[in-house]
Amino acid sequence: MIVLTVLAGWLGITGLLVILFFWEGMTNTWREPVLRRPVLIVESDDWGPGPLEQASALRRIAGILSEFADCDGRRPVMTLGMVLAAADGKKILSSGSYQRRKISAHTHGPLLSAISSGVETHVFSIQLHGMEHFWPPALVSASKTDNAVMAWLDRGWEAVTEDLPPPLQSRWVDGSILPAGRLDPQIVQQAVQEEVDAFDDIFGSPPSVVVPPTFIWNEDVESAWAKAGVAVVVTPGHRFETRDEEGNPAASGAIIYNGQTTETDLVYLVRDVYFEPAFGHTAIQAVEALLSKTRLGRPTLFETHRFNFLGTEEKNRLALTELERLLQIAVDECPHLAFLSSRELAVILKGGDPQWLELRLRYRLHIWIMRLGELPRLRKLAWVTGWIVPAGLLWRLTA
Repeated sequence: MIVLTVLAGWLGITGLLVILFFWEGMTNTWREPVLRRPVLIVESDDWGPGPLEQASALRRIAGILSEFADCDGRRPVMTLGMVLAAADGKKILSSGSYQRRKISAHTHGPLLSAISSGVETHVFSIQLHGMEHFWPPALVSASKTDNAVMAWLDRGWEAVTEDLPPPLQSRWVDGSILPAGRLDPQIVQQAVQEEVDAFDDIFGSPPSVVVPPTFIWNEDVESAWAKAGVAVVVTPGHRFETRDEEGNPAASGAIIYNGQTTETDLVYLVRDVYFEPAFGHTAIQAVEALLSKTRLGRPTLFETHRFNFLGTEEKNRLALTELERLLQIAVDECPHLAFLSSRELAVILKGGDPQWLELRLRYRLHIWIMRLGELPRLRKLAWVTGWIVPAGLLWRLTA
């Protein structure tokens, strides 16, 4: 009896401590919707100004995507995070002030045609990445003291923003100084509305999904997106608000979960699986991540960038081959796999559609316990305190 009393007291005290320190993470993992089916989305960023070979790359990608379908007949979707304008480097260097050139049918006709064709066949879904992949005043300021930035501007229209110093690639902070400076909210509001209007002019409809460049943004930017009609924000699972003294992204706030809504009614999605064949990521690794996410009732949003599909023929072939292998293995391993766009996924998560989401308490508890095991330090603490035993029993009872 004494042993049982001591054990109960120990579990009670340690349980309260666990709840105290992990309450937010525990409640967030419970609130996060549980998908009843595997969901796979390939998200690709940085398309827009730059090499003209982008058009042929996208047509080859579209050809591969069109070879596959889920059990409902939907084709795989690659979202395209679009950059809408480039710096007119020659004019900037001669005038000392920022000048831009937007993409258009005149400058990037083949690229826009390839995108339009992919949208019509439901294998592409366009998303807003930004007017530019940098904050223009920061670029101009850096060019006056940084020879590498000056040389980048001198390359002209086909200079790619991937070659800029990382702090300058962030759009919603002033990366010309470190730690990065915060932008004036009113200027942010104007810039967001300007890029939303430009997106509408180029593609014929305003953007519903936005992907913050380098995943750095703050509540001022969120508020501006909401006012401009954006509905969904793709995140890495937390928010970076600035860059620190070393130029690294600095996080702020709690962990973000799929389907979470902001005070301005934006819906968050989490994209935290990398699929960059140019960096050695393989289809096998990607499918393992898909299966892991599926066990936790979560969608799998793969992050890949245009640089994987540009450059040498060998590099392009590798990326396309791994993409094809990923889709083939995913279809084979997951008979109930669903191919969706990010916008479609956000609507499902926000609306609580019972055809897509698990609403039964027993199974939600089962998934919740598994999700708790993914929280940093919580699983280790459960072993130390002994809470792993009752958690394991509940997991088995709800299976």
